[in-house]
Amino acid sequence: MITPLDILSLETWILILTSFILIRLYIHKKWQVLKDLNIPHNQPTILGLGNLGKFLKDSDAIFKTYFEDKEKFGRISGFYSGLNVQIRISDPEILKQILIKEFQTFPNRQINFQKINGKEMNTGLTATQGEQWKRIRNTLSPTFSSSKLKEIFGIVEDCADSFVQNIGTINSDGDGRFDASLVFGKLSMDAICSSAFGVKVDSQSKPNGQEPKVIQMATDMFKFPLFKDPMFILCFLFPKLEGLLGFFDYSIFPRKYIQYFCQLTHSMMESKKGNNKRNDILQSMMNTQVTEADLKNGAVKGLTKMEITGNALIMMFAGYETTSNAMVFLAYNLAVYKDAQHKCREEIEQVIAKHGGLTYEAVQGLKYLSQCLNESLRLYVPVPGNLRYCERDITINGVTIPKGTSIDIPVYGMGRDEEFWEDPLVFKPERMLDMNEIDPMIFQPFGAGPRNCIGMRFALLEIKITFAKLLQKFHLDVCEDTPSPPLDMTFKMSMKPKDQIFLKVTEIKE
Repeated sequence: MITPLDILSLETWILILTSFILIRLYIHKKWQVLKDLNIPHNQPTILGLGNLGKFLKDSDAIFKTYFEDKEKFGRISGFYSGLNVQIRISDPEILKQILIKEFQTFPNRQINFQKINGKEMNTGLTATQGEQWKRIRNTLSPTFSSSKLKEIFGIVEDCADSFVQNIGTINSDGDGRFDASLVFGKLSMDAICSSAFGVKVDSQSKPNGQEPKVIQMATDMFKFPLFKDPMFILCFLFPKLEGLLGFFDYSIFPRKYIQYFCQLTHSMMESKKGNNKRNDILQSMMNTQVTEADLKNGAVKGLTKMEITGNALIMMFAGYETTSNAMVFLAYNLAVYKDAQHKCREEIEQVIAKHGGLTYEAVQGLKYLSQCLNESLRLYVPVPGNLRYCERDITINGVTIPKGTSIDIPVYGMGRDEEFWEDPLVFKPERMLDMNEIDPMIFQPFGAGPRNCIGMRFALLEIKITFAKLLQKFHLDVCEDTPSPPLDMTFKMSMKPKDQIFLKVTEIKE
């Protein structure tokens, strides 16, 4: 009979057992943080990787757990992502301190996944930190000013005209039925490529399955099962691993996608060095280009070539699916709630008559359409939550937050919380009549504070132009198989409807 001592010596077994006990004691100590802080939480387990197990099994747990934990623990609760401490906060007063008043203590979104996106995307606005982030943000902010948006208004309008023409084809060739995610996805990519890169891909005129390569590559990239990637999980559990992976330019995204979009950006940059200087976002970034030597000499504004590339990619990836889904949800709500659609159409006709056309100023005057859009964003927010990383020990309103803690801001949950909204699952644009009465800590579809979404105004402009043109010519309606509200949601890189959304258009007769 073989005994343990026949396999390894007694001393070796004692060493293994001692190591196991020390590791278990270390884990136990790490898992005492929330208890010591008197922050309620579910019991972490080894097999559950702290409290991470449910998220790995179901990515939708990232927003589903809010309601269960809120009922059980209240506005403040904690959980362990492996050994890392996270505190979920839905108290608006504490969030105001974190996002605005104590921004210097919480200047970064997170520390995870900042060095493993590929060297170009590691320089993007969402990944950079400290002085680099401040320089890039200050450089890019004028790109989304009112004056700049007026310059690219015509570019976005052309894409919206192509969209309406495509809808007209759908209406004339059949019964007007269309896949909302598909048609709005094509529009969103056309608008980004045209406005950001200065290249017209014209995907909306192409039959399904014959879209330009840029559409196919973007669509495939967003289907990539990121949360099931073993390296993604390892970096989540052991953030320090990122430093080593970043040294070797590792990317959690498939390399072929990163290379393709980098080459696209570089080719556009080369074409703009000639006489192809168009007033688009890429040209604005190129106008600020500096060298590494300039940065070493103290330049406080400007972007290097790699930073231009990285931020162009971030704008494409961050703006493509989130804006597309926001339009899908707005179209769905207007198709379901006909009174709201009718009011939007009346307002559009009045504002256009007043301004003599759909101008930039006319779009700003579409108040009721803005109400509908805000209400749709509350109910179906494109991103389920935001994160902030604590840089030093701090106590806010009696809650102690240690250095190294991640703050989870449950945007989706707060937008549907009956504590903050009456009938939260019902689409009521009237509640958005006066945005001064809406707490920006509870309603923050684009984030809040200095690190909010820099492309917010561009996205809103694109959506309003599109729906102003669409509702002028077509009625939106549901189909027999269109799901009833509220929609079931799922999280796949961004929030999207779990079921395929088919809608129908009918041309408005003069």
